Amino acid sequence: MKLVPPVDRLGRVESSAERRVASLLDQIELDEPATCFYSVHLPRHEYKRMAEIDFLLVLEGLLLVVEVKGGRLARKGGVWTFTDRYGDVHEKREGPFDQARTAAFALEHDLSSRAPQLDPKLGWIVVTPDQVLEPDVEWDPAEYIGGNAMSLAGLRDGIARAAKFWRARSRRKTPSASYRELVGLLRPNFDRVPKLSLTASAFEAEYVALASEQYAMLRGSELNDRVFCIGGAGSGKTLLAVESARRAAAEGAKVLLTCRSPGVVDLMSRSLSGTAVDCEVWSNLTGPEPYDLLVVDEAQDLLNLDDYVRLDELVDGGLTGGRWRIFCDPNNQANVDGAFDTAIYDELRKQGAIYQLPYNCRNTSAIINQTQLLTGADLGVARVGEGPQVEFVHASDDEDSAAKVDSQLGKLREEEIDPTDIVVVTLRSSVDRSSAALTRAWSRRRLVDGDSPANEGRRTRLVTTRAFKGLEAAHVLVVDVDDVSSAAAMARLYVAMTRPRVSLWLAVRDEAWEQLAATGKERS
Repeated sequence: MKLVPPVDRLGRVESSAERRVASLLDQIELDEPATCFYSVHLPRHEYKRMAEIDFLLVLEGLLLVVEVKGGRLARKGGVWTFTDRYGDVHEKREGPFDQARTAAFALEHDLSSRAPQLDPKLGWIVVTPDQVLEPDVEWDPAEYIGGNAMSLAGLRDGIARAAKFWRARSRRKTPSASYRELVGLLRPNFDRVPKLSLTASAFEAEYVALASEQYAMLRGSELNDRVFCIGGAGSGKTLLAVESARRAAAEGAKVLLTCRSPGVVDLMSRSLSGTAVDCEVWSNLTGPEPYDLLVVDEAQDLLNLDDYVRLDELVDGGLTGGRWRIFCDPNNQANVDGAFDTAIYDELRKQGAIYQLPYNCRNTSAIINQTQLLTGADLGVARVGEGPQVEFVHASDDEDSAAKVDSQLGKLREEEIDPTDIVVVTLRSSVDRSSAALTRAWSRRRLVDGDSPANEGRRTRLVTTRAFKGLEAAHVLVVDVDDVSSAAAMARLYVAMTRPRVSLWLAVRDEAWEQLAATGKERS
């Protein structure tokens, strides 16, 4: 039976009873195709009906809601008591069979509104891994699996018995819903992926649902040998690169995940900790032995003839016959790191299944609109709301820029923004050349060199666009916007402006101010 999400991605599960059942379900083989969806990573507030179901078994034309109750249960005078692992006793009028029944009917109502053409048979099972309940008129024996059946054979037989019972009992004699149709409809609601975060402790702790186009790409990577995924900044390319690598490695493939940026590789590597995926910075790759699958993030930095030849050597079968997933943003940031050749870009597009990511899942509408107006880049459609307006301030020189940065950092502190949620990005080539190095925050070590891995802790970071490319932060201050007349300068501006999730602030010098004003007027 296929468990979604798989056991190796469950992370922390508070209910030991649910984890025990999940582990058994993952190993069970039924006499028919079966998928089990586990709601462990569904936020209760986001999709209440699905989140209230512990496990959902999908069989041919049949859905079985599984309610798992750990601890000790008892019923007296119509009242159920639940004793948890800490010995605390809770009373409820609604017992586990009522909960399973209510969840099943809610699911039925939801499916009838979303896909009325599908009409599956429906049933439920209650599982108590820690005890055996005495028979009761409230439920049929086929609706219940007790602690004495917590083995592969016992749980398999209990599920088979329940499936037979509910198929015979249902008034829907010939359901129109096939197994594949039901799995295809339900899987996107349960198949969450770990959210990427710059905070190591957040890994595997928060899971996110994918947009339909992102999920289509992920499913496409399971069906196609070669996938070419295109999307602007904030469209979720790095998240999908990590997840496609994770899933391929779980199937036994030898996987390499690479890009030019050390910061992005570090982020991906920490997220993939405990997997067999090799995460390597492009410049550190050595050895001729090819991989079963090559995954490349920020591929616009590697789309040139020299790097193409190296990529071809890294995958078994080469780029024309091997398995790869290439994630690319052909917008302005192609000019920030490495070299970009449109002929190589066009060649790879021809060789792979193409997926376009039309949504921006990072930036607010305000940030997207301003970035598109000034750079001309296509950032897709915003999915995270309007957000605060982008703020531009005029800086006459470096000292004025530094003073304005100090003032803005002070305002954010007054709003009780965590210093680690703020990043200052310089468009100059190095941190020590930035006007932000003249700030009081820098002299007092509240602002530190973010390009250096040694500078960690709860401080605000000052970074170059090259170091911050592919990463993000809640609040971004952009400094040293001196001259944006060249393609390289505009590319750096594009990268800096597309990093924030919440707010964007820019300090702009005289020459750049006039250039941006002219550019905005031309594009408006």
